Amino acid sequence: MDKKIPVIFDCDPGIDDALALVVAFSLPQLDIKAVTTVAGNVSIENVTRSARVVLGTLAVKSKIYKGARGPLMGMDVIEAPEAHGETGLGTYSLEEKYWHPLEEMSALEAQKKILEESDEPVTIIAVGPLTNIAILLKAYPQLKSKIKELSIMGGGLYTGNHTPAGEFNILADPEAAHIVYTSGIPIIMAGLDVTHEARIYGKELDKISSINNAVADMMSKAVEFNFQKFNKGKERDNEYVCMHDVCSVLVLLYPDMFKGEDLNVMIEIGGRYMRGYTIADRRRAHKGKDANCHVLLEIDRERFLGEVLKAIKSYS
Repeated sequence: MDKKIPVIFDCDPGIDDALALVVAFSLPQLDIKAVTTVAGNVSIENVTRSARVVLGTLAVKSKIYKGARGPLMGMDVIEAPEAHGETGLGTYSLEEKYWHPLEEMSALEAQKKILEESDEPVTIIAVGPLTNIAILLKAYPQLKSKIKELSIMGGGLYTGNHTPAGEFNILADPEAAHIVYTSGIPIIMAGLDVTHEARIYGKELDKISSINNAVADMMSKAVEFNFQKFNKGKERDNEYVCMHDVCSVLVLLYPDMFKGEDLNVMIEIGGRYMRGYTIADRRRAHKGKDANCHVLLEIDRERFLGEVLKAIKSYS
């Protein structure tokens, strides 16, 4: 592929967000115009700090813009420091003088500027709550045609993780997700159905630790924190953590790594027990009818792992 894909990377780092950034910036086919942050795994201040730490460690050229600090409707912010640590990167830290600079412009205005100035439609990778994207679509609906597609990590057809029905990113701002999923923009949805298979086992985490560069040091410390939080047993080789967000990067270049279906997916924005649920019409007569998403359901995990290791090794 000679022509690069222009990308806005919207995220809430977050350990799996960090690995997704590592993979994305290792791919020469992606032209990452900006990294925008949204409150999610931890507060907006900490996810923005973590984005600066990650890009500083990667020593890459891009720009970081701070976005929404909470959901559209003013509901309580849902965070997950128990999984990602208070800063979002587990035990990894970096001297502040090496942090990537933060731009003064807001994420909203940066996204607007990038879309307006782009000669071709832009792909948005969105691996956090969808607040920034919903605000963009409501504030500047005329720019919808400048978005080629949305590669989203969120949802799940059969289960949630933060609640029995609600996956974290969607549950964090269901109203925003509803706006995005009804926008008419093509969506690739990497929900828990596929991301629960995007696993790194203990023995594979040891492979990351053995790579001799700063990026491997960052990811081994961050993922090890996540691993210890979720695994209490003694069979390290057979225990794992899921690096959900990486799927939304890899599918753009390696769609054959995945299997999926075109489905009509709706967001439950009410309900006492089902809020944040991503409901797909799986009825035989309706399958694929008025589909708004290509929903990923299977992954070639060995290829996934190979791309993760290759990406980490690519940094000097």
